Amino acid sequence: MRLPAFAYELPRDLDEALELLKTYGPECKILAGGTDLLVRMKQGLTKPTHLISLKALPELATIQESGGLLRIGAAVRLADILTYQPIRDRRPGLYEAVTAIGAPSIQHFRGTIGGNLCQDNRCQFYDQSNYFRGARQTCNKAGGKTCFAWEGGSDRCHSICQSDAAPVMIAMDAQVLVQSKRGVRNLPLAELYSGVGERPLTLLDDEMLIEIQVPDSGSGTGTAFEKLAYRSAIDYAVVSAGALVRVEGNRIVQTNLVIGAVSRAPLKISGVYEILKSRPVGDQQVLDEAGKAAMNAAGAFIANNVAQPTDYRIQMVSVMAKRALKRALERALSGSHTMEEK
Repeated sequence: MRLPAFAYELPRDLDEALELLKTYGPECKILAGGTDLLVRMKQGLTKPTHLISLKALPELATIQESGGLLRIGAAVRLADILTYQPIRDRRPGLYEAVTAIGAPSIQHFRGTIGGNLCQDNRCQFYDQSNYFRGARQTCNKAGGKTCFAWEGGSDRCHSICQSDAAPVMIAMDAQVLVQSKRGVRNLPLAELYSGVGERPLTLLDDEMLIEIQVPDSGSGTGTAFEKLAYRSAIDYAVVSAGALVRVEGNRIVQTNLVIGAVSRAPLKISGVYEILKSRPVGDQQVLDEAGKAAMNAAGAFIANNVAQPTDYRIQMVSVMAKRALKRALERALSGSHTMEEK
């Protein structure tokens, strides 16, 4: 499959890039690593007239720490995150999530953190060739009126957010900066996702993601990420889970759990903390209860949108949630963020 024709734009600074976005709006796409975008263009899933490259914008490719925030530029390569020792030492859940993205060749050569967070939603009925899609009616995401992933059909798109980094970064209360010629917006990372399959991001046509800000969780806090996939590399998740747990003494005082790869946006599970907060940290049965609660909450969102039975995926939500919570809790209790063997 060949790329369709497009104009390649190489702005020399951020202001020029934002001016191009303002000029071309919905007709253009941001090109960082291109590992998702270029494939989708070859499949005919998106047809921008202009690609705006971030290649010459070093201001978007830096990692800094200031004021208790880890500030990661949207164009930072995945490999640079993996080699930044403070992330591995103090935010192991983020390290695990980035490790799970693509493969080392993608992480070192092209993949960026902004690209992973902003990739389009996926579905086994939509992410196919023109030939495959031409054999059936047009689905919601392609402009039609039905979703083949939902049993009995649906008038809403049930494509899924497949970002590996998003669940754990949302669990870590990350914020993002998005910018246009009109100004800068700061919003929680969770609000970057619309929950609408046809247009999964809340970015306006003239806006771009420029920075992700991850707060320092402090002592007594642990983070973890779990991913279930067919292959150990270059594969999308069947189910994933990101968790943050904070303890004081013998009690859990904060729990953030986010399930990925099951819904149109990363799915925050709010009821888990209510289960964990009233029990001692040594109570192992409570983790089983938390996993089941996550499964019950996520089950209503899971559609037939990946090549795996929905019943199995629902059950695996419980497993991934429990594993992520358990390891985050162990890290919170130990006070050590060393990357132990799983």
